[in-house]
Amino acid sequence: MSFLHLFLPLCVLVAFSPQVVHGNAELRALMELKSSLDPEDKILGSWTSYGDPCSGSFLGVACNEHKKVANISLPGRGLSGRVSPAVAELKCLSGLYLHYNHLSGDIPREIANLNELLDLYLNVNNLSGNIPPHIGNMTSLQVLQLGYNQLEGNIPEQLGSLKQLNAVSLQHNKLTGQIPLSLGNLEKLRRLYLSYNNFSGMIPATLADITNLEVLDVQNNYLSGTVPSGMPLSFFHCNKIHLLLCIWTYTD
Repeated sequence: MSFLHLFLPLCVLVAFSPQVVHGNAELRALMELKSSLDPEDKILGSWTSYGDPCSGSFLGVACNEHKKVANISLPGRGLSGRVSPAVAELKCLSGLYLHYNHLSGDIPREIANLNELLDLYLNVNNLSGNIPPHIGNMTSLQVLQLGYNQLEGNIPEQLGSLKQLNAVSLQHNKLTGQIPLSLGNLEKLRRLYLSYNNFSGMIPATLADITNLEVLDVQNNYLSGTVPSGMPLSFFHCNKIHLLLCIWTYTD
């Protein structure tokens, strides 16, 4: 194996893997994902075991220049199943858009193995359980949309490890505990939506260190205390559109 080979991205290396080319591992993963997302086979009929995911015939599937699945975009399609751990076998996936459906069950922790993923849209579904702490391994992630579900538990501290994040939406869930101090490490974060949950405690002062932050929505929680020093309303660049999102509800 050449020295250069060691540094090729994983999604390029798998393009030359005999198992993928001849065994069609990605196609098998898509078939498992189809069975879980669309158990009644009403929507993803174009996903067939004899088809080519990169031909344009698979609804919502797009490939990269290496003929690897790079995007799955199925928003508002009426999907009523679950997200299968098999999605983690799509190593080159950069965008997963399953929002505005009726998906239920947990977010599989295996999803954290998608090292190339930039956008994760699972918002406006019926997902439950905790946000898997393994999500902190998704270091390429830029957008995390999990709002409008039934998620419970705390925000994992590991979320603060995702230094590329620019938008996090966790609003309208059943999340509890305190807002993690680690979120202050997200230097590129511009929008943070945490409203309509059951968070308690104070707004972390570390959030004032995020100089790019434009919108912080924490209304309708059980937060206490005062706005941290260095975080005036003008800090969020609130205009008429964003004003509502900058209203905080405190209980002393």
